[in-house]
Parts: sequence; structure tokens; C-alpha cells
Amino acid sequence: MKKIIIILFSIFSTSVVFSQQEISAFFGTSIFHGDVGYNSLKIGNTNKLFDNPEISWGVCFRNNFNERFSLNISFKKGKVTSYDSQSEDGFIVSRNLDFQSKISELSANIEYNFSHYKIGSKKFNKALYVFSGISGFKFNPKGLSDEGTWIDLQPLGTEGQGSSVFPQNDKYSLFGIGIPIGLGYKYNLNKNIAINISWAWTLTFTDYLDDVSTQYVNSSILSPLAQDMADKSFDGFEEGYQRGNSQNNDKFGFVGLSVVYKIPRKSYCSDISFF
Repeated sequence: MKKIIIILFSIFSTSVVFSQQEISAFFGTSIFHGDVGYNSLKIGNTNKLFDNPEISWGVCFRNNFNERFSLNISFKKGKVTSYDSQSEDGFIVSRNLDFQSKISELSANIEYNFSHYKIGSKKFNKALYVFSGISGFKFNPKGLSDEGTWIDLQPLGTEGQGSSVFPQNDKYSLFGIGIPIGLGYKYNLNKNIAINISWAWTLTFTDYLDDVSTQYVNSSILSPLAQDMADKSFDGFEEGYQRGNSQNNDKFGFVGLSVVYKIPRKSYCSDISFF
């Protein structure tokens, strides 16, 4: 027990002495992987993630406990868009669905640097790092109408949610919890400023980021607008036919660059006077 206390005290003391805070601005693009526009995530198809790039931005606060571990709290906002017509799968193309959604995410992540790193250090001026944590996010899938406008899909219950036929199926929430995972690279520009390049995925617990998950329902239980948005296929699908894959939840992510500024730290020693 004594040894554990000594170890914990040593870590805490190091963190207090070292503790360095940073703020940063993030700029990049958002990415999506789900049912609409599905393509395998194998290396040869990763370029498909950037078929519909949209500008994403964010702000972050990082507290460095030491030269290896940090806590990063960030807010990021972006938009994801996907079309079945861009898939390489024949079934997906014939399904012909589409969606767009703005996503706002607040996350807290623990970062681990594979090498010692500190802004302002000439010796420890770069590092490859990984991170993971927890996040809360808001989304709102929209579908493209025949008139060319984007229509909110969740209120329509395109898979029978909220209907008397499926009273057990409530309309899905537009808020979710996720697990961000990612990697990045840190590099100092001078004693106060650095850049971070990062790639992050958020694993979600919902399959409705794109409003697609289960089966086609009988069109008679849907409103005329919901019918149009639920089935855009070239030949039409019958009730009970697979519409999505409910076994795989959706995920989204952010790829981009952060400009990081080290918050000046006042020296406590300067407050001590013997005269």
C-alpha cells in the first residue's frame, strides 16, 4: 500500500510541475461510414470516404499531465453526405437512397504520445500519438426530395417508427453517445505554437445516422412524403425486403489539422520573496 501511495504521489507531483495547457482551432473535413453509399473500408476504398467533402471546424482544450499523457476536450462540427449512386455494390446503387446530416460532437479523450513531447522543447518537438475517450453528439439526417430540397427524415418514420403497426418502435433519438478513436502527429513550429494532424473515428451506438437500418415497410402506413423518401429504388422494393443492415452501427469522423497555442504558465517561484 505504501508503494502504491508513493507511485501515485510521484505521478501527481510530476503532473503538477509539468502541467501544460493548450488551446487549438481545428479545420478539416468530416467522414462517414454506414448504410447509405456503403463501401468496404479496405485500403483500396478509403478514397470513397472523401467523395463528398464538407468543411468541418472545432475548438479544443488540452491539459498535458506529462510528456506522454494528455486530456483533450474538444467541440467539433461538420456535415456528412452520402449517395447510394456512388457505391460499388449493385444492390446499393439500385436502392438509390441518399442522406445529409450536420453533426456536432463534444468529446473528452485521453491522448498517449509514443515519444516524449512538449511545445517549446527543441529535443521533444514532435510525436506520433493515439487517443480514445467518450463523446456526445447531435445529428439530423435529411433526404433529397424530387424537388431538390433536403427533408428531415426522422419525423417521417421511414421504417415505420411511431406508427400504430409498430408501436414498439419509437422514433430514434437525434442525440447519441460515441467512442472516439484516432491517431495523429504533433509538430512544434516555435516555442508557443504547434500543429497537429489527426484522423478520428467515432464509433456510435445508433444505426440511424443515415436514417437506414432495417426493412421496407408497407407503404400504406406511411405518409405520401414518407413513401417517397423511404423508397427511391428504380423498381421498388416489397414490404419486408432488406433496406439496411441493423447489425452494423454507423460511424463518423473528422480528419484535419489543428493550430495549437501553448497557454503561458506563470512561474510559482516568481511569487516567492525572502525580502
